[in-house]
Amino acid sequence: MTDPYTRNPFEVLRLDPSAPSAEVVQHAGALRQRAAGEADVAAIRQAVQALTGRPEERRLHELLTHPRPCYRWGALDRFQAAFRRLAPAAAAPDTPCPALDLEEVASLLRALAVEQWEPPPLPFTRPEPPSPPDEIEREIVEALWQALLYDSRA
Repeated sequence: MTDPYTRNPFEVLRLDPSAPSAEVVQHAGALRQRAAGEADVAAIRQAVQALTGRPEERRLHELLTHPRPCYRWGALDRFQAAFRRLAPAAAAPDTPCPALDLEEVASLLRALAVEQWEPPPLPFTRPEPPSPPDEIEREIVEALWQALLYDSRA
């Protein structure tokens, strides 16, 4: 049984909310005999106290419980009976896990990082201002003068 403080007493005892107080006590006695530990017995005891105490507290728990709860399903019981088996016996003792290879982990992480890495955008640089017109004219004259060496008509 899980935390008895947060569960509804009808769910702890697996009873219908219309069950009378006498049935609650009788069913709790049967559950106490089959309880696995002290925590289960304490949860059953608290559920009985909540349901046999003040009527308004019991009414609140009745309202918070499903009107027709189903705690046992025939199909589920048949399934468990058909497939119930013992746990397989361990053939060999458990072998310890090998030591962690940090180099292998680092190589795997590097490969993942390379796949997911997106280079940052280049910083914005202002274009150089255009050359003044007299500089452009001087460069054209120089280019023509140098081309005269290779022109056969010159």
